[in-house]
Amino acid sequence: MIAADRILGAALIALGAVSAYAAMQLEVPFAADPLGPSPFPTAIAMLLALCGLGMLLRPTDGFSPPERRIAPPLLVLAMLGYALLMLPLGFMLATALMATTVALLFGARPPAALLVGITTAITLWLLFDKLLDLPLPKGILPL
Repeated sequence: MIAADRILGAALIALGAVSAYAAMQLEVPFAADPLGPSPFPTAIAMLLALCGLGMLLRPTDGFSPPERRIAPPLLVLAMLGYALLMLPLGFMLATALMATTVALLFGARPPAALLVGITTAITLWLLFDKLLDLPLPKGILPL
């Protein structure tokens, strides 16, 4: 598992570098923001590369118990479900469901996982909708 972490870490560094390069190429014909559209995706790309560096330098054996080996494929399915449920459920519910699922897959007890899901959804909604003024799918909640 340690070798797999190092391979994934190297892949994340490469993906972060390619994403940062692509983000720096973004241009908008009208300048609504003096910084332009690239700072946020560039910061996310750098964070991705930093996480990859952490995996490369300090690999873990996080999914070693046999009952936990199913977690990585389930995480991929959870992300797919998140993408598919974003429009019908809306950002808030889809994010809460995704964060709760991830917490459960990482071993949290159900009440704690639900608290993580709700807190994550509210925090990200406040950040994106209120602070950054990004339009998010409303879904079935009247926000």
